[in-house]
Amino acid sequence: MEGIDSQIATWLTRRYPVEEPYILPQDQRDSLNRRNEVFQRLVSEFPVSVGKEASRKEREEKTFENNSDSTLTYGEVDFISIGEVFYTIEHRFKCLPKDGVFYDLGSGTGKGVIAGALLGTFTTSKGIELLEGLYAISEQIKVVYDQNFPAMKNENQDLWPVSSSVEFINSDFFKVDWSDASFIFANSTCFDHSMMQRIGQVKLRHGTIGISFTKTIPGNNWIVLESIKKNMSWGEATVYIQRYADTAEIERVAEQLKEKPVIENEDLE
Repeated sequence: MEGIDSQIATWLTRRYPVEEPYILPQDQRDSLNRRNEVFQRLVSEFPVSVGKEASRKEREEKTFENNSDSTLTYGEVDFISIGEVFYTIEHRFKCLPKDGVFYDLGSGTGKGVIAGALLGTFTTSKGIELLEGLYAISEQIKVVYDQNFPAMKNENQDLWPVSSSVEFINSDFFKVDWSDASFIFANSTCFDHSMMQRIGQVKLRHGTIGISFTKTIPGNNWIVLESIKKNMSWGEATVYIQRYADTAEIERVAEQLKEKPVIENEDLE
């Protein structure tokens, strides 16, 4: 079974009626722009070309077990675009985790992890990256973040009443335990079907949020809340916002549906 039963998915998502992309009101747009200014200051020494070259060089020199060349293709998130997704999760769906751990699966030079730290209120933001060259750059970005963000935070207390620690791991993310995640991010445009299947099989906590690109996270527990087209370093990508529902909730809904199936266009309560 590729995904959650359609009747159950409809029941679980009907509290989130979506007709148009979420439009940030001016105060939210202003706060996102301020976060972006800080992000750009933190990563200015590491343009996308640095990551692309490090990725290309290592992929040419090495062979990686269980990873095709395409799954290691390098691309970077656009901060404003991913920020709009975070604001959508927080203000439209009201389910942005307030703490916990953010994971970037295949974190590249670490910019996605820094974005997670600046856009959420996670206790820790972690990145897992297989390529040593990209991991080494992420460790440099971590130094910049650790040295400079505390002062930036103090200048913007309204944006960051608390700060997230940042951590990077040089490994295959299937060899790391990330089952404690409250939020996972996968820049998955070049991930193959097998990789997405394995991601979808990881048992996570109820309510964990997932963002993936181009492909949904498959599996019986993942519910798609919305898909949005956003610009990234390589062009436009479809971004999927998903939520993990534990087995207990799914079984409870299945029992309720036996008594009262979902009726199309039924009024939401």
